[in-house]
Amino acid sequence: MKVIFCEECGGRNNVQDELLEQIDSQPISCQFCGNVMSKETIIPHKCPAKTINTLHYHLLFIDDDVFHLQLMKKTLEKEYTVSIASTGIHGLELAAARQPDLILLDLNMPGMDGYEVCKRLKENSVTRKIAVIFVSARDREDDECRGFSVGAVDYVNKPINLQILNARIMVQLRIKQLVEQQRQQAESMIKSLQQNSMAVESEQERLRRENSGLMAILDSLPEKVLMQDINRRISWANRAAVAMCGLPLAEMKGRSSAEIISRSGGACDECLPGSARRLPRFTHLPLFDEDGGPEGAAHILAEERGEATQLCQAAESAINSFIDQNRQAIKENLATILFGIDAISSMLRNNKDFETIGRPVVTAAEQLDQMVCSLLDFEHWNKDG
Repeated sequence: MKVIFCEECGGRNNVQDELLEQIDSQPISCQFCGNVMSKETIIPHKCPAKTINTLHYHLLFIDDDVFHLQLMKKTLEKEYTVSIASTGIHGLELAAARQPDLILLDLNMPGMDGYEVCKRLKENSVTRKIAVIFVSARDREDDECRGFSVGAVDYVNKPINLQILNARIMVQLRIKQLVEQQRQQAESMIKSLQQNSMAVESEQERLRRENSGLMAILDSLPEKVLMQDINRRISWANRAAVAMCGLPLAEMKGRSSAEIISRSGGACDECLPGSARRLPRFTHLPLFDEDGGPEGAAHILAEERGEATQLCQAAESAINSFIDQNRQAIKENLATILFGIDAISSMLRNNKDFETIGRPVVTAAEQLDQMVCSLLDFEHWNKDG
């Protein structure tokens, strides 16, 4: 024996196992409304996780007819937890204290009728969400319409057909179950989103700390560091670069990297092609985002340090100064030596000893003249370039 529920009315049907096995060829009709149930419509309700355990649900009957109350309680308490109240005031007290899942409320009661009870239930934040089904001997349309207007979810006429009443109760409990499942799913999703948001914020904070530490390290370096975005605009510079450019960082940001590099007295073959060869040259390092796309570039100009570097610079300066001051004298003295050697060579042309000794001297003097002239010309060209 299996318990299934009708998709149309929510009625609870007890069906033999063999009938369920033959449902493909012989559909099953609902015992309450006659709706034909196919395999597709009952599979969700055959699953044990989907079946309602009705004993977990609490029903409250409010009716001034004590005999009717006892009958309803005896009939339904086998499947539900049932409470009863014979007056509207008592019903309101029980509803607030026990918060049942469903209230079946008589319309015609002395003192406080069903309309007023339902209105007060919906005005109370504790009982506002409890579903109310009106039970009444009245069958006028305006009574039913008024019942819905004060917050009822269904209307059952007396005398009560217990099968139909049970089916309508099951519909409301099914709705309550689905609403609760959706609420739990929503809360779970919200909790998951909150956890994900916290994880993202934590990761962002970690990246901010790492980035802050990295920027602090770059800011303390003696090397000049300039950062540009994908549009070749300066986005950041360390203190050494700021000092080299002579502008506050706030004024450097947003300017073209070519302008700032030129202002610094440096050069970059990527950003400033064709700049003077003797200018300090920035190393151009392209930067990429996580997907490998271009994100900008970093420019780094190494600081020359150390005693050996300073000595080399001093020696180079001294040599350049000596050459500048004695360029003409070197050329003239070298020309005199070559002229003298050439004259002696002419005078001793027939002397065999001179041919043996003097010819290598003449050749060495000519080669020396070429090397010195090349050196002087290169240094002069390099300085001007």
